[in-house]
Amino acid sequence: MSEPRSQLPASYEELLQKIVAEAHADREIIGILLTGSMARGDALPGTDIDLRFILTEGASRPFDSQPRDGILVERTYADATAERDKIETNPMNVYAHLDGRILHDPQGVLASLKQQAHERFEAYEISKEERDRTAWLLGCARDKIRVALDGGDLLRAAFAAGTTSWGLMEGLWAANNRPLPPNSSVRPHLCDLTVGPPDIQTKYRQLFLGETPERVQITLDLLDWIIGQLQTA
Repeated sequence: MSEPRSQLPASYEELLQKIVAEAHADREIIGILLTGSMARGDALPGTDIDLRFILTEGASRPFDSQPRDGILVERTYADATAERDKIETNPMNVYAHLDGRILHDPQGVLASLKQQAHERFEAYEISKEERDRTAWLLGCARDKIRVALDGGDLLRAAFAAGTTSWGLMEGLWAANNRPLPPNSSVRPHLCDLTVGPPDIQTKYRQLFLGETPERVQITLDLLDWIIGQLQTA
């Protein structure tokens, strides 16, 4: 699992300190979690700050997104019960807590949520119906790419490969029996794909940065591996 490591720029740390200090005066806020690339430590210059606020039971507030001190701050709010439900009903939510950096947790609510997220991640199991559905959809994409290549139409094959890229990510995590991460967390969590395919870091890079024929071939190679894995599991 990826863990936050690098230090944030001073301007970001100062703003986070202000936000946490303000939270101490707000009785409804019982937890603040920094999520996204800032928490993971792989943020690019100019990125926004993603924060999850845990509220007292029964309280709610709308999503808020606005700049502060020249930095865009996006805030989501939920009480602990709603946050627990998110983890159980949509496993993608485990990554916010597994990667997140706890900024404010006087009652230990976020620590408990992180433990729940870890247990959900480890116990996750994709259903047979979802395996079959994913294998079928990716098989259709593979057929389109092969037909285009057999017909000498590289552009059509490249288009089909490009539009299949997110489905390919879904298939990779399904084949590894792991919940799919959010879009921005896919690359940091390639290390979770313990079943395979081999050398996935290199294949991922080739898939998006290689020359067109290489990207199309890598797509086919990954589709073959994923479909085979899903059909034999």
